[in-house]
Amino acid sequence: MSGKKDGKDKKEEDCDCYAESRTKKACPPVRNVTHPLRYYEFTQEELRALEECDKESFYQRCLPFSTLFATLTYAAIKYGHLSRNPHFGAVPKVLASAICGYCLGRASYIATCDKKLRKLPASSHLGNVMRQYHLEKYPPPDPKNRR
Repeated sequence: MSGKKDGKDKKEEDCDCYAESRTKKACPPVRNVTHPLRYYEFTQEELRALEECDKESFYQRCLPFSTLFATLTYAAIKYGHLSRNPHFGAVPKVLASAICGYCLGRASYIATCDKKLRKLPASSHLGNVMRQYHLEKYPPPDPKNRR
């Protein structure tokens, strides 16, 4: 009788973690550290679409937003609405506003790039993943629930 109990206790204690209770319930689940798409190779169409997204977001959004923000910041400093840095002058604020414009430009192009990637052909794994994610996030309206 004590042999079975000892064997059961041994199974419960057979845990690699250092939890105080040393039971299976206290041990964290083992997770795979390797991402499933780690060795995925993009097709030429996918690479072309990603490069277009990168170039278009830079020229259509990042560059104009950075220029606008930096120009407005410099004008605000020049006309006294913002103060200059005593040691560096206007450069830190203008540079920070240009970086903010760049980040805002990239973020504002995400939806457009998402649409472009969803238009990839059915043979594209990236296109299928993007379409599936979009359907999960924005399911189509149910016609039965219309009022």
